[in-house]
Formats: sequence, C-alpha cells, structure tokens
Amino acid sequence: MNQYSKVNTSCLLILTFIAMAFTLSITKSILIPFTMAIFITFIYSPFIQYFHEKFKLPKNLVLGISLILFILGISLMAILLSKSIQTFLQGADQYKDRLSEVSIQVTQTLQNFGFGFSQNEVKELFQKVPLGKFIKDISGGLVGGISNSFLVIIFSLFLLTGDSMSKQKNKTYEEIKKNTRKYIQTKLMTSAATAIISYVILVSFGVEMAFMFAFLTFLLNFIPTVGSIVAVIIPLPIILLQFGFGVKLALILGLLLSVQTIIGNILEPKLMGESMGLHPVTILLFLTFWGFVWGVTGMFLSVPITATLNIVFSKFELTKPVSHLLAGKLQLT
Repeated sequence: MNQYSKVNTSCLLILTFIAMAFTLSITKSILIPFTMAIFITFIYSPFIQYFHEKFKLPKNLVLGISLILFILGISLMAILLSKSIQTFLQGADQYKDRLSEVSIQVTQTLQNFGFGFSQNEVKELFQKVPLGKFIKDISGGLVGGISNSFLVIIFSLFLLTGDSMSKQKNKTYEEIKKNTRKYIQTKLMTSAATAIISYVILVSFGVEMAFMFAFLTFLLNFIPTVGSIVAVIIPLPIILLQFGFGVKLALILGLLLSVQTIIGNILEPKLMGESMGLHPVTILLFLTFWGFVWGVTGMFLSVPITATLNIVFSKFELTKPVSHLLAGKLQLT
C-alpha cells in the first residue's frame, strides 16, 4: 500500500509539472514582463529608499524621475542600435565582394588539407548562411524587447509603489530579495564590464556593428555558460567578411575569449560566492527548461527564478528534499 502511495504521488507530481509548464508557456506574454518587473523591484527599491531618506525626496518624485531616465535610456539605446544596423546594411555590397575573397581563401585551405571542394561549392555554402535573416531576427527581437519594456515599467511602478507602502517584513521574502539582488547586481556589473571591454576591442579593430555586438554581449552574459560562448561566436561572420582569415581574426577572437574567461570564470565566481545555492547541473537543467517554456527571456531569468524556488522549497518540510536536490545535496538514505 505504501509503495502504491509513492507511485501515485510521483505520477501526480509529474502531471502537475507538465500542467504548470503548459500554463507558463501560454501565459508568457504577461508573466515574463511581470517576472522581470519583480526582479527590477528587488534591485531598485533600496535606491528609492536611499534617496527618500538621504535627500528627503518624496518616493513618487523619485519614481517619476527614474521613469523619465529609463525611457530616455531606452530611446538612446534604440537609436544607437538602429544606426549600427544601418551601417551594416549600407556596406552590404562591399561584403558581397568580400565573400568571394573569403571563399577563395577557404577553398585553398581545404584543398591544402586534401578536401576536394571547388570555389563555387564553397561560395554557395557561404551564400546559404542566413546572415541577413540573422541580423533581421536580432534587430526584430531587440525592438520587441524594447516594446515589452514599457509593460515592464508599468508593472514595476505598481510593485515599487506597493513595496514602499508595505510595513510588514517577511523573512522568506527578504531572503529572496537579498539573494536575487546580489545575483543581478553582480551580473549587471560583470556583464557591463565584459561588454565595455569587448566594445573597445571591436572598435579598435574597426569591426562594423561594434555597439550592437557589445550590447548583445551584455545581454547574453546573463545566460549561464551558453551565453558567453554565443557572445563570442556572434561577431565572427562579420569579422570574417571584413578581414578574412588571418592575424586580425585570430587576435580579435583571442581577446574576446580572454575577456570572457577572466571575467566569467575568475572574477564573477569570487564576487558571486555561494549566494544562489544551486548546483551547476541544476542551473543547466533549469536553463533548458525555462528556455523551452519562455524562450530566450526564460534563459535570462532561469537562475534567479530557480534560486527563488529553492528558497521557498527550503522553508517547508514536504519540499525540503527538493531544495537539497537543487543544491546538489543528494540524500541516499
């Protein structure tokens, strides 16, 4: 009978998990901006409190100023991104000519290694690479993200207003705020440093769309493990078309990899510590899950969401084993 009860409970948990994943997927247009607004509230509420207490400014005034600055920042970012894309499109003819030169280099390299590819075959292979679609999808995604940011602003304003009016403090809620705030603030700092240094490297070599690649580097560094790899790969087609195979390509790639390695694998772990309490395998599994349910945005939010669930699970006896599992503390007895 006990064995039957365990099987029954396991089946119910699996069905609940599937139902929750389906619900999260179909409601993502509302839940994603709302979730982002919650994490923004966690980060920004201490600043509102600081300006309110230090300069005796009304909280509504601080919120209003913050809203204006945020809209100006988003508008400036949209202008810079659009200019970066326009610069690339204006040089499209130049890249077509460069494609022929690169195909010759690749053909010669392949033939030196004993591969029997002709120049036309290599050129056709390069032409099949959907570079134009890639740029269009990225720009469309950024425009979509900027448009969704206004919905995030509305949610954030309501949450910040409610947070400032609340007098009671919940211990679990405060722990979630503290851990999430530390993670996101650390990520913001390390991602900004990586993006700025990458931008300087790209501009120094004269790479087109340097600002856009730096901005994508900033965003992608919020995705654990995978993001930093993708951030290095994304500029390669443009760099290859501009400079072909040679010393410049090797130098740019080496410098970008060095920046990602030093900041991502050395500096960030020291700053982050063990605040999230998640096992690396757990992070990768939930990165996949949230990416499947909420797409790229879910991958950005996967770590803070999973860490929040871990804290909540640790507060109840029934779900404590799940919390131990997420932290990598397997209990075999």
